[in-house]
Amino acid sequence: MTKVKDIRGAQNPLDRLGRPLHDLRISVMDRCNFRCPYCMPREQFHEHYRFLKTTERLSFEEIARLARLFAQLGVKKLRLTGGEPLLRANLADLVGDLTSIPGIEDIALTTNGVLLAQHAVDLHAHGLKRVTVSLDTLDEAIFKQMSGGFAALSQVLGGIEAALDAPIDDLVTGSLRLHVMRAGRRSELEATARVRLAGSQRVLAIAVMSDGTTYAAGADVEVTIAGCLDAS
Repeated sequence: MTKVKDIRGAQNPLDRLGRPLHDLRISVMDRCNFRCPYCMPREQFHEHYRFLKTTERLSFEEIARLARLFAQLGVKKLRLTGGEPLLRANLADLVGDLTSIPGIEDIALTTNGVLLAQHAVDLHAHGLKRVTVSLDTLDEAIFKQMSGGFAALSQVLGGIEAALDAPIDDLVTGSLRLHVMRAGRRSELEATARVRLAGSQRVLAIAVMSDGTTYAAGADVEVTIAGCLDAS
């Protein structure tokens, strides 16, 4: 039997710059309902690809135990990811378990948003504080191409609106991000910059990653984006 090392009293882990590590990403699901060419290309992750069996994934009890151990080492923020984490059944129950861990101050979720409408209220009720929605484009045709044809853009936008209605208002400002993968086209970037959700005048923050450069924008996103375009 492998002996488990007792980490009680261990020094908090530091990164290469000597900073304490406070954030932990936990992948709860290896499967995804998209086949994005940059992440899970259909050619490799085809219908016969062997993903983990249910019994091979960490159980919620195991994930919670690991989170407790990392909390003892100074972790304060948890982010649930995948694959697509909302494919994991009863994910809200895990969120509830993690929020009860002493020392954990923040729990976030990264999702493609397709299933968010179904789960937003339950996730919020169990303590989810932040959501990052990865959205490649607002162009219907490009979205279909980038997702592998597995979903409709309207499903993602509906999921974001559901998150706002949950309500998870604190997610909108700085935590609900739009990742514009193909932002080189001025028309698409400008259209993205004008997104309004659920009648709100707040605009999503935008991360422009097409050239490796990130621009963060807030309420004045149209002006900021226009400036970035004019400067490029």
